[in-house]
Amino acid sequence: MTHLILDGADLGIWSSHHSGGLLIPPDKRPSVLQADRECAELECLRLAQLHPGVFVLFAPVAMAKRLSEVSHVNLRGEAVRLRNVARLLPILDPLTDSEIPF
Repeated sequence: MTHLILDGADLGIWSSHHSGGLLIPPDKRPSVLQADRECAELECLRLAQLHPGVFVLFAPVAMAKRLSEVSHVNLRGEAVRLRNVARLLPILDPLTDSEIPF
């Protein structure tokens, strides 16, 4: 699972985006995806040591993907027609998350 580090020192002056979020200025946009959490944490600490500001570590929690889904079946229960739908899929951390809700 990849992680992203963002320099959030000037969040207060970032311009608004039409989606309701904030637009990341070009000079603040991340250019590297970290391979795992441990490497990302070390890099975040390294950046904080070298540069003034606040460095924020982001980890993905979900992804959107278009999937084929059966929309029509015949009397035998066989798929006759499929449709593409967008679904939000959670990304589970194998060390801490489980699909079992308890």
